[in-house]
Amino acid sequence: MTGEGLRATVEEIWREVLGAEVDDDSDFFDEGGHSFAALRIIAMLNDHNDQPTPVKVLFDNPRFGDFVAALEKETGLSPQP
Repeated sequence: MTGEGLRATVEEIWREVLGAEVDDDSDFFDEGGHSFAALRIIAMLNDHNDQPTPVKVLFDNPRFGDFVAALEKETGLSPQP
């Protein structure tokens, strides 16, 4: 999966779980996120990735853009130019 593929996957998951449109400035908690929603997002993301992501990554990076950047760093993926 490329960085752009990761971003699209994460965006789709956030939309489904939070029931809201998201952009780089969307905050997980401001969009109604809570611990159960965080666990759902991480579980769905782990189904798409080869390596598990700790839920702490979401709590430490609640803004969508920051979360994607943290995932890209953790997985070694980066967006295609």
